[in-house]
Amino acid sequence: MQKEINAVLGERVKAVRKAKGYTREQFAEIISVSTRFLADVEGGKVGVSISTLKNIAIALNTSTDYLIGISDEENKEKLLRNRIILKIKSLDKSYLEDMDTIINCIINISNTNNL
Repeated sequence: MQKEINAVLGERVKAVRKAKGYTREQFAEIISVSTRFLADVEGGKVGVSISTLKNIAIALNTSTDYLIGISDEENKEKLLRNRIILKIKSLDKSYLEDMDTIINCIINISNTNNL
């Protein structure tokens, strides 16, 4: 049973970490573990403490239930929002005003459609 949980945890941590755009090295630093340990977790070779599981869930903005396989809902809306934020943060500063205009247009369209 523990091996199955470790395998699910590893697959999900790796998938969500990559979806958020973190390298293994970056994410290991964020959750205060070694890169080697994170690689072993993602490979399903080892489990994690409750404290580390909590830190992973917080850093990835998902639930512990999702990470260990109790739930299949990974909070897709939050993940999508975070991906959008990461993309905006990676833009050259010269595009920020354009991005603001685009977002305002989308909000206006959304508001019009909701009337």
